[in-house]
Amino acid sequence: MISLKDVAAAFLEFKKWPIFSTSDDNMICTQFAGHNGRWNCFVQIHPEQPIAIVYSLFPEACSPEKETEVLKLIAKCNDGLMVGNFEYDFEHREIRFKTSLNATHMAEKLEIFDSAFYYNFLAMDQFFQKFADVLKT
Repeated sequence: MISLKDVAAAFLEFKKWPIFSTSDDNMICTQFAGHNGRWNCFVQIHPEQPIAIVYSLFPEACSPEKETEVLKLIAKCNDGLMVGNFEYDFEHREIRFKTSLNATHMAEKLEIFDSAFYYNFLAMDQFFQKFADVLKT
């Protein structure tokens, strides 16, 4: 049986997106360039269940003085989203977008990752400039 991590890696290879190694055996990293910016992404695979989480990381950390404004923007961006959500990692001051995939009843085909990646990338690209503007002011 092929692992979900192998399917994720094959999906990235098929799309010709770079794969970066990591010390975490349950994680794969890549990079994506949208219309409004470029950012790093990672896929985290649950070690025991067929669950994958895709994160897009905004490329700039949030300064402490901008945190309240960024949190308000995250709440506004999340309002109305049907798939995925923006998050804020307080430890690393990271803005990120998360989508997930439960592959319990899915065949191990590359297509299972389509929506998890594309909704993720589209959302980050759509709101990229808004986050950039908040962090610059």
